[in-house]
Amino acid sequence: MRAFVVRLASAVVLVAWLLPTPAHATPSVEDQAYDLNREGMIAMSEARFEEAIEAFERAAKLVADYDISGRPLMYTPVFMTGWGSEKIGRAREACAAYRHYLRVAVEHPVEPTKIDHANAYVTTNCQDSVPK
Repeated sequence: MRAFVVRLASAVVLVAWLLPTPAHATPSVEDQAYDLNREGMIAMSEARFEEAIEAFERAAKLVADYDISGRPLMYTPVFMTGWGSEKIGRAREACAAYRHYLRVAVEHPVEPTKIDHANAYVTTNCQDSVPK
């Protein structure tokens, strides 16, 4: 009897493993963007700025900048794209990202220090020759 129970349990596990993943297990676009933004934050903390920028840009393409805010320790991907670009001296990209951030941040007045930082960077580093 014990051998039968073991075989039955093994069969149940095998069948469960072989069944297709339910549709509800597929992450939403917002969840995918959140995960990418999280990956970008981890890469930033490890000074892997190019990887961080790539993750932030991919997140921003999936959802509007503030559609993934409101979750724990989340910074908006557009601001973080600017900050990552700033860290590695890509002024043109930083200016574009910060200008974009300032356009959307006006509608969502959160994290004023980030708005102040973006404004200061644009004022100091973004000449008129840099695309807006």
